[in-house]
Amino acid sequence: MLESLKLQELARTIVLNRLPSVELESVQTEGFTSSEGEDALRITLVLTPETVEAITGDDALKLLLEINDSLRREGDERFAIVEYTTADDVPVDED
Repeated sequence: MLESLKLQELARTIVLNRLPSVELESVQTEGFTSSEGEDALRITLVLTPETVEAITGDDALKLLLEINDSLRREGDERFAIVEYTTADDVPVDED
């Protein structure tokens, strides 16, 4: 499994190469267990509010496929779920 920083770098590179007009504030990653009991990966792309509308359904699908293909090439077999949000919607960890 890839480390969190490597995952974030991988996702950031794919987004910026595929959608250069999208402003990406950050990338968050976390592992979880899927409903089938398999290791999975949640990747949250934090976008600027101005660029949220720039991503089409086709763009989202292509990003998902490219991220999952890249994970496999890097030897990480987890299935990635990609989510989109803005900084205003990211929960603040108060711990």
